[in-house]
Amino acid sequence: MNWRISRTEHTMQAILDLPVDAQLALLDLFDALEADPYAVTEPHGIDDKLTREAAFGEYGLLVMFVNPLTMRITPLSFMWAG
Repeated sequence: MNWRISRTEHTMQAILDLPVDAQLALLDLFDALEADPYAVTEPHGIDDKLTREAAFGEYGLLVMFVNPLTMRITPLSFMWAG
C-alpha cells in the first residue's frame, strides 16, 4: 500500500518546534504509518476506522484522520508531554 501523510507547512513547523528526541520519534512513527496505519494505531473514541491515535517516543501522542479511499493520513493534533 502507498499511504501518504499530509505534511502541510503548519504541520512541519509544529514538528520543528518539538524537542529533537520528539521529532525523531514522530518521524519514526510517520514511517510506520506510511507502511500500515492500522497496525500501529488505536481507535480514538468510537472505532470508525477513520480517527486514530498513536503514541510516539515516551511522551508523545498523535491523533490523525486515516482516509482509506485516498490512502492519506492527516495529522489532526500531536502533543509532547516530556
